[in-house]
Amino acid sequence: MMRLAVDMTTLLLSTICVADTDGTPMSAADLAFMLDVPQSEVSPSLGDLVAAGSIRLDGDAYRLARALTDADITKILHLNDQIEKLRPLLEGIPEHLDS
Repeated sequence: MMRLAVDMTTLLLSTICVADTDGTPMSAADLAFMLDVPQSEVSPSLGDLVAAGSIRLDGDAYRLARALTDADITKILHLNDQIEKLRPLLEGIPEHLDS
């Protein structure tokens, strides 16, 4: 079985980038729900991103605090490559639907 370690900090940065660009910034709870992980798993990475100056807290929503750096883009592209490697494993698996 293929096992890939996904960088939660990069995953959150890319998610926040998309949400902020779409005009729908998300809270820590929203991000955790979207990524289907406990909020306790996203909070440390969010703290790291705020401390690094990559994102900022605006009320309870996270927004980009600066333009993405070349290093950020490289990490996001690497994450995309990891996700593409997982795609064949996910085909045919029904989506998780809450009743």
